[in-house]
Amino acid sequence: MRAPVEIPMFSGHFPASRLVGALSALLVGLALTLGAYAAEDTQSVASQLPDMGSPENAILSKTDEFQIGLMAMHQLRAQGLVLEDPELTDYIQNLGSRLAAQARDDDQNFSYYILRSDEINAFATFGGFICINSALVLLTKNESELAAVLAHETAHVRQRHIARGIMAQSKMSLASTAAMLAAVLIGAVSGAGGAAMEGAIAMGQGVALQQAMNFTRGEESEADRVGIGLLAGAGFDASAMASTFESMSRRLGDPETAGPLDMLRNHPVTRDRTAEARARAGQYAHNPVHESILYPWMRERLRVLVAPPDRDMMVYYAQLRDHRALSDPERYGEAIAQTQGGQAGAAAVTLRQLLDKYPQITALYTALGQALQADHQSTAALANFEHAMALFPRNVPVAVRYADTLMQTGHARQAHLMLLDVFNNTQPTPEQIRLTALAASAAGDTGDASYYMAEYHISNGDLALANQQLELALASPNLTSVQRQRFRARLDEIREWMREQREVHDAGQ
Repeated sequence: MRAPVEIPMFSGHFPASRLVGALSALLVGLALTLGAYAAEDTQSVASQLPDMGSPENAILSKTDEFQIGLMAMHQLRAQGLVLEDPELTDYIQNLGSRLAAQARDDDQNFSYYILRSDEINAFATFGGFICINSALVLLTKNESELAAVLAHETAHVRQRHIARGIMAQSKMSLASTAAMLAAVLIGAVSGAGGAAMEGAIAMGQGVALQQAMNFTRGEESEADRVGIGLLAGAGFDASAMASTFESMSRRLGDPETAGPLDMLRNHPVTRDRTAEARARAGQYAHNPVHESILYPWMRERLRVLVAPPDRDMMVYYAQLRDHRALSDPERYGEAIAQTQGGQAGAAAVTLRQLLDKYPQITALYTALGQALQADHQSTAALANFEHAMALFPRNVPVAVRYADTLMQTGHARQAHLMLLDVFNNTQPTPEQIRLTALAASAAGDTGDASYYMAEYHISNGDLALANQQLELALASPNLTSVQRQRFRARLDEIREWMREQREVHDAGQ
């Protein structure tokens, strides 16, 4: 299994002199939302790409950005804001990757996440980490509208807007930058009150809010232009960006009356901006549109998973049925709600019917397997997952759900080996690394269990805990020579990173 991320957190690659303008950067990162003012330029996407030899690369490299962003994502995870669902994670990453492929920037990371929040918002931050709130996903009406939001944020990353925004500001350390970034992002996602947001902003030590806001308006216009090109190039409806703006306007009301903190979280969607986006989309009017079948299914899945605890989603779908027949994606959503609500047997019946009709949708296999296991039909659940793995080898959501069921039924070794095979070929999330560690532990492989827990801590930026876990891994009995060499090499890397961190800290004193 390859290391999830070769990321030396707080390493010597981060002299404090390179991390300039922390608050300005944070505000730009937060303000990379769907908002601001449209521009009149109608250049092609290619002509708008930045000069990659420009000064921002000397100030903050893409590796620098990635490491700061990784720490910020760790903070969002720690707050429980990142939606940890294999099916939705796989869907949003694949959707975003279609857009990222159009950016033609092979050395840039693009990672896409859904956050649990009822705030209408999306943002791109350091290192190509792009987040969209669940409420905004549910606001969209089709896959092109969802892709339009991601395209806008992908354009911010492609244009290096954050790095370009920090070049002429004050200096700050990596730890302070990432901590402030996390504070502002968490405030935006969770709908923090004005006092909390103002407190985070005040940490900027003199950078004016209005100056940062003014800066982002030009970047927003550029992101609209480039994003529409990415959207069309990836095979989506280019007019979807304008229709998304219209939906946001209806939801958010009159932007001219919004307070300053509302404006910070969501730049105004003006009529001019919407008109400009629609006019620009006209350049791509004859492009074919290719949307996947998955959008309505994943939207219903999300609706159920982010519903507040006091809302009975089975009642929600029953009320819909009182007025009309449920669509097949809605029946899928209802089945998920039934599994959660103790009616797994009924859910399994519905999911079998849907699978007969849509055998290409992997999410139906995973939902059926979970329903069967919840209904105490373990043999049928395992057979379902085995069949799905044969049809879709190394599919991450199928593998994760299968592994979980194998562990519940006393087949931890099989789960461990399967996860190793899958994640040697695909990039796991932190939670998937943790699952691999748990499978190794349940299988009695204490060395691998400690090693993958170390990888889990590395992915979250906690080098001290990773160091401890690797020491435990090396102390485990019955290690093979290959395991011992791998664990030792990783421990040496960790210790070197920690040494560099101390040198940077001492140099800043």
